[in-house]
Amino acid sequence: MQNKKIIVVCSKNKAKNDAVNIVMGEYFDDFEIKSLETNSDVSETPIGDDEGIKGCLNRIEDAISQNQDGDLYIAMEGILTKTEYGTFLCGWTVIYDMSSKEYLYGCSAKVKVPDEIIINTSKSQRLSDVVAKFVGSTDDEISKIGTNGLLTNGSYTRTDEFIDSIVCAISSKFKKLK
Repeated sequence: MQNKKIIVVCSKNKAKNDAVNIVMGEYFDDFEIKSLETNSDVSETPIGDDEGIKGCLNRIEDAISQNQDGDLYIAMEGILTKTEYGTFLCGWTVIYDMSSKEYLYGCSAKVKVPDEIIINTSKSQRLSDVVAKFVGSTDDEISKIGTNGLLTNGSYTRTDEFIDSIVCAISSKFKKLK
């Protein structure tokens, strides 16, 4: 029987915590999730992989300074990636394993953001606010399905995005229970 894993989620965001809870249930029999509000020290909507990963690392550092009892610290950032083919939205996850002092990295699938939305987005704005205004969504819809969900008509939600990135990170070290 394995020991109970203490999982510290570096956010109180519902979609992120739901994703962690879903994935951890596939990897550990016994775990407890603690959620902390943490600071990323990056843009409201990070641009590029490096800024997204840096935001995750900053969140982990902040979480450890608040609570050192965790076995795994999980930080997630939704980012924009600009290419010559357009701008894409995806999510990064960094997991810090306290016992091995090792970082695990994972990224989600990418969703194309319409050019009209990108033109109206600045570094100081939350992308979800701009997208919600563009598609005419309510705050309740944003909180349930996130920007990804708004862009994909609910087919690929923010929770889905972070499930993918968490699985890509954790599966590099841990095996599924079944």
